[in-house]
Amino acid sequence: MREERIYLDHYRTTPLREEIFEKMKPYYSNRFWLPASFTSTGTEISEVIEESKNKILEAFGLNKGDVIFTSGGTLANNLVIHGLLRDVDLNHTHLITSKVDHLSILKPYEYYRKKGARVSFLNTDEDGYVALDELKASLNEETKLVAITYVNHTIGTIQKVKEIAEIVKDYNEKIRILVDGCEAINSVKIDLSQLNIDFLTLSGHKIYGPKGTGAVIAKNTSVLKPMIFGFVETSPHTPGAENVPGIVGISEAVKLAVESRERYVKHCSDIQHYLVDKMEKNIPDIVLNGPKFGERAVDNINYSIRYVEGESVTLFLDFEGIVVATGSACASSDLKVNYILSAIGRTHELAHGSIRLTLGWDNTKEQVDIFVEKLVPIVERLRRQSTINRITAGG
Repeated sequence: MREERIYLDHYRTTPLREEIFEKMKPYYSNRFWLPASFTSTGTEISEVIEESKNKILEAFGLNKGDVIFTSGGTLANNLVIHGLLRDVDLNHTHLITSKVDHLSILKPYEYYRKKGARVSFLNTDEDGYVALDELKASLNEETKLVAITYVNHTIGTIQKVKEIAEIVKDYNEKIRILVDGCEAINSVKIDLSQLNIDFLTLSGHKIYGPKGTGAVIAKNTSVLKPMIFGFVETSPHTPGAENVPGIVGISEAVKLAVESRERYVKHCSDIQHYLVDKMEKNIPDIVLNGPKFGERAVDNINYSIRYVEGESVTLFLDFEGIVVATGSACASSDLKVNYILSAIGRTHELAHGSIRLTLGWDNTKEQVDIFVEKLVPIVERLRRQSTINRITAGG
């Protein structure tokens, strides 16, 4: 195994930035305290948490609101969905999401569907954009929540969140809107003072912050009912001991991500275009999944490579010290074809042959050269062995 890997899977996770780790260190050691009333140590940490909240609110253009710190994006989405629906009459509740949204939205929705709620799973076009006409037609007097993923974690679609929010709020201002921003923070400008949504969720380890951290940014948390119970010092929604180093870390990660967004977009866009040009010149019979370049997220590339299986490509690249992801069924625990690729109309063959390349700060054009150099013979070898290729060619 190579000690130095070429890492092209930043949508799965990112490394912790050293400057963020330095900010966190004191809260593991000499400032290890928890918030508490009537003590100098407890008061100091309470102020640290409040400063962290304000740092996040400011980063997204808000001068008021609340931040609920969680253990990640999945818990953040669940906290909002369950918190809104805890005490409602599910027989008179309607929920809306799309078929390509994150599983931390789709699975809770499926749970409430089984419990009696009506759920609209909106279709998308072949690029993964939510069908806005279908959204309009789905809204009704019992709609309680619309949940949307800002940047699709598989195909890099940047949803038209502002248009979606306008459609929903024009119909009924009381309908809550949850936006999963976990993959969007690095590359998309989000100004919540100009975006009429109720909740934005994020994950620390997707933005070069610490793992095990996440947040719900809410304009008003009073509509959320607690789902977890215990001793409360900071928030009724997350009782128990606060992860103070993580709170410091994720707030700094948000700040740095927002401040460096333009440089990040330029860096990843350059690498993205270089990588795409190299792949399309050197590997025939590949199909782009998701929007065209210039419209999709700058740090996402997803191709289906015809006549091969994505997990085989992934495994052979891993042997070469190159880390990518695949939408192939064999790469998932339930052996189903990637649900997002199916939703945008990809055949089983194309879904099986997909690889996802997600870029980050550490990627270079030199790495791209090595990646393509290693990928070409892997694809050629797998195609020579492919039953799909022989059948398609009539052999």
